[in-house]
Amino acid sequence: MAKKRIQKDLRVDRATEEDRLSDADTETAVVVFPERGRKIPLNMRIEPEVVELSRRIAEARNLDGYTQLLRLYIREGLERDRTLLSKVK
Repeated sequence: MAKKRIQKDLRVDRATEEDRLSDADTETAVVVFPERGRKIPLNMRIEPEVVELSRRIAEARNLDGYTQLLRLYIREGLERDRTLLSKVK
C-alpha cells in the first residue's frame, strides 16, 4: 500500500500547476491545494453510488477522503469552464 500523502508533504512546481487531476498518473501525481482560506459549508445530496465510487478513487489516489477528491473535481471543472464567463455578457 502506498504511503498516504498529507498537505505539508506536497510541493508545487510550474509543471504541476498545469496538471489536471483527470490526466494525472496516480504513481507520480502531486495534488495542488489552493491557499488555505475560509471555506463555505455546502450541503449537497449525492447518490450513494457516486459517494462510494468517490471513496474508492480517493483511496486509490492516496487522498485523505472523498470530499477532498470532490472539491478537486469541482475546482478543476470550474477552472476549465471559466472561459465561458468572458463569452457571456
